[in-house]
Amino acid sequence: MLPRPHELAERYVALWNESDPGRRAAGVQELYAADIEYLMYRRDPFHGREALLEQITFTYDLYRPMGFEFHDARDAIGHHNIVRFGWTMRVIGTGEVEMTGQNVLVLDDDGRIRADYQFHERMPTSFVYNDGFEENGVVSRKAEPTWLTA
Repeated sequence: MLPRPHELAERYVALWNESDPGRRAAGVQELYAADIEYLMYRRDPFHGREALLEQITFTYDLYRPMGFEFHDARDAIGHHNIVRFGWTMRVIGTGEVEMTGQNVLVLDDDGRIRADYQFHERMPTSFVYNDGFEENGVVSRKAEPTWLTA
């Protein structure tokens, strides 16, 4: 049985905000098919749960110390085995939106995510986006976003 789009989007976003490594790993096992393919901005596809877990951890370790968390845009919609939803990255405490995007998920027959396509719609405005990767997806430097000064 396929999950309801809004419930899936909520669980998805909660996983990317999960602070506990054990719960994060369990969430990947629960939400994603073993052969998951994850495609995002500026990166070659990630294949498999282990690679995806590394990316979720990388994202958490990069943005949480900067004071950001992800939020479901509450706009999820499903069509057969596909779910599309928006998300925002916001400042913890103020709720100020820093980045927005969408994900398109392709589900397998068990309702697990087998393909995950991420689109960035609004890039950060308060810091220079440096995720450590070049346009070709190759790591070339340490991921150190730089705050913009007035």
